Amino acid sequence: MILARRARKRVEIGISLREDLWALGQPQPRCYLCGFLFGPQARDKFLRESKAGPPVSKLVDFTRPRGQLPAQLCIEVDHVIPVAEGGQTIVDNLRLACGWCNSTKNRYTNIYDATPWSGGIFQHPALGPVTRPQPLWVLRTVATRRRCEHPDGCSSKIEDSELFAGPRNPKGALTPVNLAVYCETHDPWHLDRWIGPKRLAASSTA
Repeated sequence: MILARRARKRVEIGISLREDLWALGQPQPRCYLCGFLFGPQARDKFLRESKAGPPVSKLVDFTRPRGQLPAQLCIEVDHVIPVAEGGQTIVDNLRLACGWCNSTKNRYTNIYDATPWSGGIFQHPALGPVTRPQPLWVLRTVATRRRCEHPDGCSSKIEDSELFAGPRNPKGALTPVNLAVYCETHDPWHLDRWIGPKRLAASSTA
């Protein structure tokens, strides 16, 4: 794993390749793993037109706390086939990813690896004690299903919408078997998932 990371870091993603990837993402460049829409500050930093990236978020999704650090909101380039496995640094093998998804994915050999235990219990101010899923559970669920799974049907997919991991059964723990994918419109937690980062950290127990 360490060698894979070092190999990835040695590959330079030049400005020409960055511009090509940004152009291919139009009209709405998004993270290919979760559908997060990149803003103008992320775009300027990615294309090296500014050194300043997006500011930290005032509220974060407690199932996917992206935005606690500025880098999590920035645009990164992910190799679909890793460099360590022979993947090339060419447009066909590269995708735009948000910093949170890319760093979560890079902690494992692939998105199918995960520890079998939860990320602890979060004392949610409205929902009460809620199981915090492992970050990779959330990433894997959204990245592999890639569409809203609302039972009444929905056309939203990762190419045009940000997708969220939520419960199939609100009374059940947020384990992989109870995670479903929702768009913002059909998200059962659309009013409850956004929490202040400090409160999230203070309210989590192992």
